[in-house]
Amino acid sequence: MIHITDKKNCCGCSACVQRCPKQCIRLEEDTEGFLYPQVDEETCIKCGLCEKVCTILNQTDKLSVLEVLAVKNPNDEERMNSSSGGVFLPLAREVINQGGVVFGAVYDEIWEVHHVYAEKIEDVYPMMGSKYLQSKIGNSFKDAERFLKQGREVLFVGSPCQIAGLRTYLRNKQYPNLLAVDFLCHGVPSPGVWRRYLAETYGGYDAKEQSRLQATAGKNSVLSSVKSPPLRRTKIPFCRPIYITIILLCEDSFPTFTCVHHVMHASVKMA
Repeated sequence: MIHITDKKNCCGCSACVQRCPKQCIRLEEDTEGFLYPQVDEETCIKCGLCEKVCTILNQTDKLSVLEVLAVKNPNDEERMNSSSGGVFLPLAREVINQGGVVFGAVYDEIWEVHHVYAEKIEDVYPMMGSKYLQSKIGNSFKDAERFLKQGREVLFVGSPCQIAGLRTYLRNKQYPNLLAVDFLCHGVPSPGVWRRYLAETYGGYDAKEQSRLQATAGKNSVLSSVKSPPLRRTKIPFCRPIYITIILLCEDSFPTFTCVHHVMHASVKMA
């Protein structure tokens, strides 16, 4: 049974939640807005499946680097609508053209980030661009496994810990029809920071809700934890990495490199 005593031993991938046969594991927010699993012990049958798919408890060998390539999308418009080289869209288009499915992160109507899947190219476009938040994965691992077992091509794009979670959820079975893509990641910033930023800059959240979530550092973490930093109003682009903003605005904050266990689990890593 999953029991989190030290938060650094959970990356919030939700593999345990999706694998539980009794659905007795739920994700709950802590004071910073990060999600951690909580088990209903009365419903739990102690089958141990949650532990078997935990990325922390089941460290696998890192994939060896087969080749390093420098790639950019030659389409100027597509590249300008992307965060860097614009390679995601050509990969997604190829998978869609083969009748496959693309998984990626999108904003919802209140600027929370969720993983969804697309079977049409027009539904892929909202997945473009970096979100600078760890998405809520939902049932994406379950859905991906279903499509893989159907023999369909699957492109799954996520953070390194999410790709590691997908791998362990699949019990590290090698699917030739799975293309897993992650990216260089320094850790994920606090959802509390993001919500407070939206509230102060765009009036996007209720002030009472913001007081419940501390605007602190990242999970495991991008920054050192900061107690109630003053977020001054600044003219910054909407999608500027918020952890860079916090570095600039908060004293005694410094970036740290984390998630070292999840460095090489993807088929493709974007820089």
